[in-house]
Amino acid sequence: MSNSESNLASDTNAIPSTSIVFKDKNNLELPAEKTKQNWVENRESLELRTNGSTDDLLFLETGSKMQDQGHTNTNDTASVSLTEDTKETPPAVPQRTSSLRRKTRNSLKLNLDEATWSQDNPGKPPATTKLRQNLQAGATRVSAVVQKGKTPEFRFRLILIILFGMIIGLVTFTWYLYQRQMMQLAFGDKIKFHETIRVINLLKADGQEILKVEVGMQIPPELKSFDCQLLYPTRGPNICQEWKYRARLHINYSHTEIMSCYQVHWESLAPTTTLRDCISLKGAHWYGMGEVKNISWPLSGISEEPQPFVTGDLDQNDYGAILERYWLSSEGVAIKVDPNIPLYVSLNNSRTDYLCLEAKFENFPYYDGKEGGGKKELKLDYTICTGSDMKQVHKGMWDKDFRRANISMEFIEVPIWATAPKLEYSLNQESLQTYSNHIMDHGFPAGFLLIDTKWQEVEGDLTFNPHLFPNPTEILSILHNKGFKVLLSVHPYICLGASVFNNATEQNYFVSDKKRQVPLLTRWKNDVCAIVDVTRNTSEQWFHDRIIDVKTNHGIDGFLFIGGQSSFLPPYYFFYSMTINPDNFLSLYLKLASQTTNYLGVSVGFQSQHISAFVRLAPRTSTWDASRGLKSIIPAVLTLGLLGYPLVNPGSVGGDVLTSPNATMPDKELYIRWLQLAYFMPVVQLSVPPGDYDLDVIKAAKFMLRVRNERILQPKQTNEYIKRVINEYQVTGAPIVRPLWWLAPKDPNAQVIDSQFAVGNDLIVAPVLEEGKRYRDVYLPPGRWRDELFGTSRLGGKWIYNYSVPLDKVAYFIKIED
Repeated sequence: MSNSESNLASDTNAIPSTSIVFKDKNNLELPAEKTKQNWVENRESLELRTNGSTDDLLFLETGSKMQDQGHTNTNDTASVSLTEDTKETPPAVPQRTSSLRRKTRNSLKLNLDEATWSQDNPGKPPATTKLRQNLQAGATRVSAVVQKGKTPEFRFRLILIILFGMIIGLVTFTWYLYQRQMMQLAFGDKIKFHETIRVINLLKADGQEILKVEVGMQIPPELKSFDCQLLYPTRGPNICQEWKYRARLHINYSHTEIMSCYQVHWESLAPTTTLRDCISLKGAHWYGMGEVKNISWPLSGISEEPQPFVTGDLDQNDYGAILERYWLSSEGVAIKVDPNIPLYVSLNNSRTDYLCLEAKFENFPYYDGKEGGGKKELKLDYTICTGSDMKQVHKGMWDKDFRRANISMEFIEVPIWATAPKLEYSLNQESLQTYSNHIMDHGFPAGFLLIDTKWQEVEGDLTFNPHLFPNPTEILSILHNKGFKVLLSVHPYICLGASVFNNATEQNYFVSDKKRQVPLLTRWKNDVCAIVDVTRNTSEQWFHDRIIDVKTNHGIDGFLFIGGQSSFLPPYYFFYSMTINPDNFLSLYLKLASQTTNYLGVSVGFQSQHISAFVRLAPRTSTWDASRGLKSIIPAVLTLGLLGYPLVNPGSVGGDVLTSPNATMPDKELYIRWLQLAYFMPVVQLSVPPGDYDLDVIKAAKFMLRVRNERILQPKQTNEYIKRVINEYQVTGAPIVRPLWWLAPKDPNAQVIDSQFAVGNDLIVAPVLEEGKRYRDVYLPPGRWRDELFGTSRLGGKWIYNYSVPLDKVAYFIKIED
């Protein structure tokens, strides 16, 4: 028996009797034997019809895939569907051709009933099937990679890739640190310098920023710096950055027990380079500078355009006659600029909340000396110091940079009576005697009598005008007998027509041109004048001797030195001893003044805190306003106190300049409120006597005189209160008149109050500064305070709203000891 026959027999035996039932044409069931025989016949017929095309079907379904894989799976079989009724034999099987292999990928389905082939198109496979296929394909690729990974070549490449990735990661991390640190150089944890963005940050111990300084703002931003520390080594910690051919920056560090300081030093490396740093004022309150127009406390209330930071006249300039290059922040930061640089300052100008410091030579008033062949190098030097609070850092700056003065108690104990504005247009020997009598007749103390510069015939000749004072010795004797001490106003200007003008010109005593052939002229009080050059020893001695002659010949007790501000210098001025900052002239001028008398007052100042003299504010107008009127006094006095000038004279009660047409005295209400403020100041000055008003004003003035004697001058416990306050100034630099934050440095309310002040630590004054008001809000720092107006005890650290203050009274509070 052949193999096919044996297979057929085995298959025939294996047919179950219930699997298929065969029927004849009449739909009658055939016997079992016949059925079996029909099954075999049909089987043979089926094989004849399907065997020849099985390979073709298999190829049409999977041939393309198999061709891509490079082999044929011979175990695959074709599926054949049978129908219950087989009516006729299907046609011949189509021949296998290569074109069919290429044209279709679809499988074919054989329909035995219809004897036809049809495409089996099941439609789009389900998503799960596609996902399974993708996973299987991915697994196949991974398996292939794993198989390749067993080769040495692949492992070598993999190691190179890993090393390369590590290098890239290290470089990226280093770049990140660089960008974060930005060439960040630090001294401890308090200061950080970011070279890339040119920013200095000062930080607290907890990392909080307390100051940001943007440096090198005039250097092109695209120009990068390099570390120059090795080229310019210095002692101690140091930062050195240089912008090639532009500028070099050094930052040095010093530390004491109470503060840390950072010295910022710029050097210009090109004639066209301007050195400019800007300090952010955000997040803090700032104080300092000196007399400025429209002064405010704190400084956030004013705006100043970039201009030379030199002394001037508030009637003509933004800066007054008393300036210091010093700023103090409520965050415990102090900034002091070197006095010998050509400093320009702007405040809240093009950038709100920024103080910009700039050094440049730009003609008047700073000259670089190139015309004389000794060109000066452009530098910008300033120091930033930090402490736990602003009171502590100010004390540290005081010990470091300020010198103390001896204070004359007589200026505190008795008032100063000024002839202006009372006798501004009627000053003579007779009016002066009448004036002194009027003061005494109403029971007020004599004190000092200050005579305005109009006592001279020509400004600067230092001789009494014979038309006004035919017998000066006589009137001065009368004044002395009444108990007055006489002060004369003097200045360094000698105007045209003075008897000494020609002789001083021949002797080269004046500020002259470069060859010292002719004096350079300026305008002083509508007169044309020359300036005594006190930088030259011969000129200084000549001026000093003339002052002493006046004092000796007429028995003058003292002098008020005014004038000398840099803004009054003529263009292209030339001192015998030139310095970059013309305000250094004032230091020499006031040094000369201190050698002439023990009773000395000045109305100018620059680094002259050590001069034993009262400092008079610029003339105040007889108004209520905060620009130059009554409201401007407290901010101005507090500012000068911080700058190291303890004995401040706020000017005449009621104002030094009468603004109303044909006015002969200030408004009555303004005068009374001014009195109540002035009698708590270190120096009390009056021009219009209270006796010029009615009885109410006289009573108000005598009440304030009694308060001053009882609360400030008279003994408290074993020592006079004012003497204890002055002793604190000598030891710690604490001003006599203090801001409220001096008692509570971190109190945010105390930091911004500009209408109250403290005398020492135990007396707070809250005057009324608004016209028509009979009440005000009062803030008391923490502690217990006795209300002297109502005789009650009050707990501090809070506001008292709508506090009633009658016109003849003033609100003040005394500290109650715990």
